[in-house]
Amino acid sequence: MTNAASFTYEDLQRIAGSAAAHLPQTIVVAGISTDTRTLVSGNAFIALRGERLDGHHHVGMAVERGAALVVVDTDFDVDAFVRSVSTAPPFLVVDSTLQCLGSFAWHHRRRFQIPVIAIAGAAGKTSTKDLTAHVLSETLRVLKTEANYNNQIGTPLTLLQLTHEHEAAVIEIGTNEPGEIEILCAMVQPTIGLITNIGKEHLEKLIDLDGVEREETALFDWLRDHNGLALVNADDDRLAKYATTFVRCITFGIDSGADIHPHISFDSEAHPAIHLVHGTFTLRAQMQAVGLAAAYNATCALAVAWALQLHAADVQRALASYQPAIGHGYARMVVEQHGAMTVLNDCYNANPESMVMALRTLQHYPAQKRIAVLGDMRELGSASREEHIHILTEASSRCDLVIALGDEFREAAQSFDLPHVILHQTHRGCAEDLEQYNHDGVVVLVKGSRGMQMERILSELLH
Repeated sequence: MTNAASFTYEDLQRIAGSAAAHLPQTIVVAGISTDTRTLVSGNAFIALRGERLDGHHHVGMAVERGAALVVVDTDFDVDAFVRSVSTAPPFLVVDSTLQCLGSFAWHHRRRFQIPVIAIAGAAGKTSTKDLTAHVLSETLRVLKTEANYNNQIGTPLTLLQLTHEHEAAVIEIGTNEPGEIEILCAMVQPTIGLITNIGKEHLEKLIDLDGVEREETALFDWLRDHNGLALVNADDDRLAKYATTFVRCITFGIDSGADIHPHISFDSEAHPAIHLVHGTFTLRAQMQAVGLAAAYNATCALAVAWALQLHAADVQRALASYQPAIGHGYARMVVEQHGAMTVLNDCYNANPESMVMALRTLQHYPAQKRIAVLGDMRELGSASREEHIHILTEASSRCDLVIALGDEFREAAQSFDLPHVILHQTHRGCAEDLEQYNHDGVVVLVKGSRGMQMERILSELLH
């Protein structure tokens, strides 16, 4: 992600404090880069340290490409580097280059007085963000988080793309450890915040549902402290109670009597129709997306649209025109044909909540035979066995056949005897079983955590 955010000497003093005191007063940075492959002359290069890559190894390339400033941490020997080259730009030495990247983004964000919508939650963040941005883009110029770049690197790089052409921003914020949402909220400074749901995510560090709730609702804490507008999912028991704690709040939901509560129906291919009656904000839209999750995403987007006082006709057009992005072999709930079979390709990722949502979508889809091909769910910590047992039980009650891949599902299946469950250790084995059902009327859901690479099963079907 490239940007042209500019920073003067005075800006750098506010960002880095005394660490920037030595910089030349004439310095001007045009754009922030963390990747020398896309760095252009005049950028500041921030050397980030990661588990596999270290930007400090590429400082030389950044200098060759014309970096106007290089930001490194205290472990980097600046003097030795400067002695090794003929000319070098100014260096800024900080305790944490990651925090410094966030400070650049924080400073840049403060230049803009526009609606900034932060979207958090255990599941559905990226698809909700994409649909919400699409709806707002019908009438506004919108910056949105690309893909799922929602962490302490992706979020600041997104914010740094803000320009005065933008009229709104939709920013996805994610977490995998306590404190991350709080950090991202301070950086994003949202005016509106939405949490999709509370569910079992990243339990290795968040421990349990209470831990997830504390982490995700840090967004609500930030909004409360800064007079922001909270959009509260009234269908989620853990979130619904927060509605009473806000002066500024809009509730939304499908199953509850929320402020925004559309009626949802499905056509013969499980495309949701959204019907909302809310004073003058009344509309009916037939979506091209598939499944119950798409209906929930639309409900979130409706709440944002209502908060920003968009016209119902514009929102209806946007919901009807939205087409989910198609992945490269894996996707979020995309309908595909593999031979005679219809496949609901939801290989992108999985956690317990999104698994149940996908199974409910499969149940809605018209079929003579329903098959769920499920891969292990990762990062569930000590709750993993219990959650895999729960999903196997749900799947066997909703489907004619369940094909499970992975050690976690294998261990879960040993706890009891479930009918119509087949266990496999290889993607090829799953594909071979599926081939037996390759005929009209069969609908197959394929879903698992990203690390399970469930799309490999579909590629095997093509051979």
